[in-house]
Amino acid sequence: MNSAPRSPSEVLRRSAASFAGRPALIGGSTALTYAELDECVDGLATRLLAAGAEPGHRVGLCVAQGPLALVASAALMRLGCAYVPLDPSHPIGRLRHIVTSSGMALAVCDTSGRGVAAGLSLRLLDVSGDDLIPHGSKADLPVLSAQADAYVMYTSGTTGLPKGVAISQANLMSLLADALPLFPFTNDEVWPLQHAYGFDVSVWEMWAGIAVGAALVAVEGDARRDPERLAELLLRHKATRLHIVPSVFLQLAEVVEEEGLHIPLRGVTFCGEPVNYRALRIWTDAQPGLAPPAWYNVYGITETTVYNTFKKISQDDVGRADPASPIGHGYRHSPVAVLDENLRGAPPGETGEIFVGGRQVAHGYIANPELSSERFLELPGRTGRWYRTGDFGYADESGSLHYVGRRDEQVKIRGFRVELGELEHAACTLPWVADAAATVVHSSPRGEPLLALFVVTTGALPDPEERTRQELGILLPPHMMPSQVIRLPELPHNANGKRDRRALSARVKQQRQGLP
Repeated sequence: MNSAPRSPSEVLRRSAASFAGRPALIGGSTALTYAELDECVDGLATRLLAAGAEPGHRVGLCVAQGPLALVASAALMRLGCAYVPLDPSHPIGRLRHIVTSSGMALAVCDTSGRGVAAGLSLRLLDVSGDDLIPHGSKADLPVLSAQADAYVMYTSGTTGLPKGVAISQANLMSLLADALPLFPFTNDEVWPLQHAYGFDVSVWEMWAGIAVGAALVAVEGDARRDPERLAELLLRHKATRLHIVPSVFLQLAEVVEEEGLHIPLRGVTFCGEPVNYRALRIWTDAQPGLAPPAWYNVYGITETTVYNTFKKISQDDVGRADPASPIGHGYRHSPVAVLDENLRGAPPGETGEIFVGGRQVAHGYIANPELSSERFLELPGRTGRWYRTGDFGYADESGSLHYVGRRDEQVKIRGFRVELGELEHAACTLPWVADAAATVVHSSPRGEPLLALFVVTTGALPDPEERTRQELGILLPPHMMPSQVIRLPELPHNANGKRDRRALSARVKQQRQGLP
């Protein structure tokens, strides 16, 4: 076993052999060692095979967040199937599009997702706590290709429909091979599986944790959204690592400060949003007798397999608090380039668009060749296929990268990518909305980004703002819901005839200040 593992399944097999009796997965009444986790994955993979799942199939995953999500996704990968998250809390229309475009026919579900999956006319394989009990059986499973898809993630789309991207097991293995050596992981790590399995940061949490033999703590229910409960979980399980969106970490840091807690984390990795340096200072100042954790910032795109750069944040970085977040350097087999509008390398310090190439780049979008050809490119003078991220940044004289912002109308809300056009499209499907425009404002008490939606309405509908919010709750997932809906007689436009989002953001500020 001296050669590198070739699949996630081999990663788990090796950890089960190397760390057989070590805690692997903890959550609720579940407490599995690595040997037991491997047995549970084998047992569920055998059930899946008997239910008709075969290598190459895409299979829906419609379960509550918790231990079952890890076991089921690992079992599907072991069988050579790609799991496709179907969040039971998301609108049925959105889920129906995912089912149709992905071509799935089977879904793995528990009691929380059974009704939703049945409503999507899928064949169901019910899973329960029994699948978290090892039965000592080993499955005779097919030999896998490294090019088998591992999972399919759907992200917000400008047309009003989410777009799906399939990530192969080879893509995932390249991420692990390049990123794991950058972190000083030890043989006694404990970290929470905090992110939902429909958010690709969860892929890193699961498989990086399994690769190093970490004890993975499944964060369930309200603890994922309640910073006080998350802090209690970190203390109770003596967590050593945390992967977190900066806006969520700010809330956690404020709880630590307010309650006088001491949480001895070794490392905190930020992702999905620009670094919030204030949160780092609050965390450190609130625990004066405790050495601060090592701070890391990573950057990546769903289409290029979770993470593509690495940066250890220094005290100088914290003191400087540069508005352009430092994201470091690309991985060995995942080059990152900043290019100008002519697709030539931008000089140091000059802002350009970020492109990612190498072994982590997906093949393209599912059933969307036109968009794939726009975003997945071959670049003059550069090897292989590259993904056009739509993000802007620059490289300094040392070659270290800095993230500046988005090129288009896409924003990040708590780490989720949100196309403003999808929110606007959904609003315009309502019969009383003649036009709509969305913008992002930094107006929460903690300075977090929030969505505001402006609508031009028709007729004399009573309270159209509240009615619009209610109906959007049926059409959109929670992270895409606007914090407020504002009615206008008409939408402002700039000199080029485009919607003037700056004017809309200013309108929100005026409204909050009580100005006309």
